[in-house]
Amino acid sequence: MFPELTIRLKFPWLCPNVNPLFLYFAFCLQVHGRLFYHLSTYNLIWVMVAVVLCRAQGLVVTQDEKERLNTPASLRCSLQTDQEVLIVTWQKVKATSPENMVTFSKNHGVVVQPTYKDRVNITHPGLRNTTLTFWNTTLEDEGCYMCLFNIFGSGKISGEACLTLYVQPTVSLHYKFFEDHLNLTCSATARPAPVISWKVAGSGIENSTESVSHPNGTTSVTSILQVKDPESYVGREVICEVLHLGTVTDVRETVSKEP
Repeated sequence: MFPELTIRLKFPWLCPNVNPLFLYFAFCLQVHGRLFYHLSTYNLIWVMVAVVLCRAQGLVVTQDEKERLNTPASLRCSLQTDQEVLIVTWQKVKATSPENMVTFSKNHGVVVQPTYKDRVNITHPGLRNTTLTFWNTTLEDEGCYMCLFNIFGSGKISGEACLTLYVQPTVSLHYKFFEDHLNLTCSATARPAPVISWKVAGSGIENSTESVSHPNGTTSVTSILQVKDPESYVGREVICEVLHLGTVTDVRETVSKEP
């Protein structure tokens, strides 16, 4: 009977600011309409209020982004409503409270807060579609951001988009013979931390792995295979596999005793 109310009850994220108790009461009126037939007028009024409140929340479309560290990056928000927007604000989500970064309005244009001057800007200024651009990302730019649309007569509607920064892995593979064993060493440095695995055959192999975090946000992972029978690996190809953000990089080396 009331599709907007049904959608809100099934999908509460569409209008999160509506009191759940109020929706439950409206739902009961809808389900038990026959028992409350004499209150049908009130039923209709309550449900209409629920629909108006739900629609006032609108729908903000956002998308999380992954970008390379020390490169430009952009986050986008799109408001799916015909209501009049007065001002758009971007905030950084912090543990204590959100921090204002930049705003856009028809009267004042783009206004960047001093803390973010020369670091960010709204590159596609608009009251329904907005783009926050970081000129050159740093470690402190990683995190989540809110776009707030100040709606005339309805308050604010917000969306959230998160930025993840990464560094592509650099990989090295080498080996060294000792009197009674052979060491195969594979190292990879990336952000987030890479995962190392091996493609080698044989027995008598021990594996040890260590990780080191660096101030620039990257992590170095080193995996060492100790082979007890080094002579059996002469002429063999060993493969180190590095997994990073769903992509596998292979590094190959043929073991030789020649200098």
